[in-house]
Amino acid sequence: MIGRRIGPIFHVFESGRFDLLDAILSLPISGFLLLGVLGLRKLLLKADNNQLMLETLAQHDPLTNSLSRTEILYRISEEIDRSRRNKHTFALLEMDIDHFKNVNDQYGHHVGDEVLLNLVRHSQEAIRSIDTVGRISGEEFLILLPETGADGAAQIAERLREHIANTTNETSALTPIRITISIGIAIFNPDDNPRMSRSIALNELISKADLAMYQAKNEGRNRVSFWSASTPPLKMA
Repeated sequence: MIGRRIGPIFHVFESGRFDLLDAILSLPISGFLLLGVLGLRKLLLKADNNQLMLETLAQHDPLTNSLSRTEILYRISEEIDRSRRNKHTFALLEMDIDHFKNVNDQYGHHVGDEVLLNLVRHSQEAIRSIDTVGRISGEEFLILLPETGADGAAQIAERLREHIANTTNETSALTPIRITISIGIAIFNPDDNPRMSRSIALNELISKADLAMYQAKNEGRNRVSFWSASTPPLKMA
């Protein structure tokens, strides 16, 4: 259709003759076609933007803007595969706010939400740019540390714990709020059970980090604990 409208224009240049009626009709039709093409392009761009927005919302926790539970689990699964291919270890931290219920009870849940938002922001100040934080439940977060062994994970976790303990949370409450966190560390070694399915390896790794985190709580909170074969089963203090 566009070719039929543009054709007469080229014909004018080639022959020096033109059909006045066809030329008059071609102009508005060509204009409408151009508007239609531009409108379709705008519609497609809007659809792409909406799709990107939906994907972004699905990947991030709406309150803290950390990764969502689904996204952080996906990132860890991908890291398991990458670790097995490249034969490197990586670390997983589980972080939980100590006595967070007291914050909600004393200041209200809206202030508690502000504390959670601050926690993610302050955590990102203490970890590396390649590390990722994801919220898995109320005040519990997973932090993925790619290509990191036990020594590196211990240094990052301790730096994070100290940074949070020494940072004041400015919220809508009348007084500043300080919090502490307990951190559990689990190390993924690609040589351990290499034939284990990715989903089982993921669940096992998270379970280890979870047990280590609760061990840190049972030992007094505001501390870092590693998972090991001797780590006791789950038992809250």
